[in-house]
Amino acid sequence: MALRFPRGIKFAVSTEKKMNVLLGIIAAVFFGIFLKLFYLQILNYPYYRALSDANSLRLITARAPRGIITDRNGEILATNIPTYSLYVIPADVKASGPTLLRLSQILDEPLSSLEILIESRKQRRRFEPIRLQTHLDDKLIAEIEENRVRLPGVYIQMEPERYYPHGELASHILGYIGEISEDDLTRLRESGYNVGDVVGKKGVERTYDQVLRGEDGGVQVEVDASGVQRRTLAYKKPIQGQTIELTIDWKVQELAEKLLGDQIGSVVITNPKTGEILAMVSHPNFDPNEFVSGISYKDWNKLLKDKNHPLENRAIQGQYPPGSIFKLITALSALEEGVIDFNKVFLCRGIYWYKTWPYRCWRTSGHGYMNLEHAIIESCDIFFYQLGLLVKIDNIYNVAKSMGLGAKTQVDLDGEVSGLVPNPQWKEATQHVPWFPGNTIQMSIGQSYLLTTPLQMLDVTSGLAMNGKIYKPHFLYRMVDENTGRTVYEKQPELLRTSDINQKYLDFIKSTMEKVISSDRGTGKRARIKGVRVAGKTGTSENPHGDNHAWFTAYAPADDPKVAAIVMVENGGEGGVVSAPIAQRVMEQALGLDVTPWQTPTPVAAASSEPAPKPTAVMGVAP
Repeated sequence: MALRFPRGIKFAVSTEKKMNVLLGIIAAVFFGIFLKLFYLQILNYPYYRALSDANSLRLITARAPRGIITDRNGEILATNIPTYSLYVIPADVKASGPTLLRLSQILDEPLSSLEILIESRKQRRRFEPIRLQTHLDDKLIAEIEENRVRLPGVYIQMEPERYYPHGELASHILGYIGEISEDDLTRLRESGYNVGDVVGKKGVERTYDQVLRGEDGGVQVEVDASGVQRRTLAYKKPIQGQTIELTIDWKVQELAEKLLGDQIGSVVITNPKTGEILAMVSHPNFDPNEFVSGISYKDWNKLLKDKNHPLENRAIQGQYPPGSIFKLITALSALEEGVIDFNKVFLCRGIYWYKTWPYRCWRTSGHGYMNLEHAIIESCDIFFYQLGLLVKIDNIYNVAKSMGLGAKTQVDLDGEVSGLVPNPQWKEATQHVPWFPGNTIQMSIGQSYLLTTPLQMLDVTSGLAMNGKIYKPHFLYRMVDENTGRTVYEKQPELLRTSDINQKYLDFIKSTMEKVISSDRGTGKRARIKGVRVAGKTGTSENPHGDNHAWFTAYAPADDPKVAAIVMVENGGEGGVVSAPIAQRVMEQALGLDVTPWQTPTPVAAASSEPAPKPTAVMGVAP
């Protein structure tokens, strides 16, 4: 039923009221527009200004040159050279567009590979430049510049590139650089590192990366709607990283590498008074220049699969039984425990039976009667078999640990390992069998489960030279501000540990180490230096995978130690024959002396089998 109004009622709206309603509507619309403009232009101004700038402005990073690395005398070991690189900005380059097509023709690269690269980065780094190619030659640079207007989003940047003028030499010290990885970025993001940064990956380049990297600059340019650069708005000059001077002496380093030659092994020279490393060689090595622009998968895989492990720094990562050098530790343990004096003797007949197990001496005919001094000089194994059983494993373990074995030396390089000083508790925990007397016999001459690095054994040598004081080995000499030439930091000697071994016993060991070199019966006589007192010890450690490893360690002058050296040649044979002559010449160079002309070491006949004069003392008896 429809609703009806009574007749006679009329509705009338005046023209004035109609106008007021219309004006109200118009006012409301304009007020809404005003509010929207206020919201966009006032409240959200920073946001939309940023969007606008992103569309019209580009920030092109100018990478800072890395700091120079030199030796202690100013020899340049790592520097920078200028190179031209090609970059594209993904936001300005359309996949399958004319820009990429022209670029693929100029670079002679497949269009598909460029498209894949651009598309893979667009979502994450649309306005961040991507480097397509390095080492552009003049012809390519000219061609790209001629087509600049037709290549929006493409530009050429001159930037510093790392260069190692000596190639492979000292590569394990210097390390190498590369683009930052995801793991590195996670670790370093709070320190200001970003995607695409170049960082040190190994060696000094890694350890002191934050000092060497400098501060990037950049160019702010304006582009049009097509991405073509129109003008430069601002420029910030990059700041070069600080210069680092290393403790190494390049002449010593170069000679050590030359003398080691193609042999696999390590040579380290230090100043025992300060811990300064004068040279560190690990062979085989690698060329860090190959990593600068990004090493290919093929070359990287080749390095990883090389059976000789060229990327391994054998001085701090190679773990070997130290052989007879460890006899010095066994001797100190026995003296400290009072189980032997300077005159007690044991008889060496060339073979020693412990119950039903035979243990042989390196001299098959035997050394005859030996006291401790003669046993060290001639490196008699059987003397130390019996001595080790007297002194007990726990005491040998304690002295070895007090001299720094089984712990990192804390050298300023990455990747150092700790080595291993075993004891009964370790064996039971890891091997699930008890410690046997045969383990003690073997460990007494530096074998069994015992593992050390060359640098650790050199620390032992330095500790003996410095009467129990061991200084932290290091490569950093000082840091210099590249802009002012002012020294901003200078490394001071840092005492790492002090052994509390009785000075009387240390003096005896040091005196006997001199005789290892000076005595005609000494195993280290090939390391003699004319006019200089040298103290040292040879070592030949058994290798279950091949020939014996050749060790030799020494310091000189014996009365005022200025250099300490260690040479380890894998599968080299006898330490006194192979390693001692290398140490001799490297120490001569480090001491500023004329270097003895090199002659290829040749095996020598065993020393006379005639026993040393029998000491007037009672022979000790092993249990």
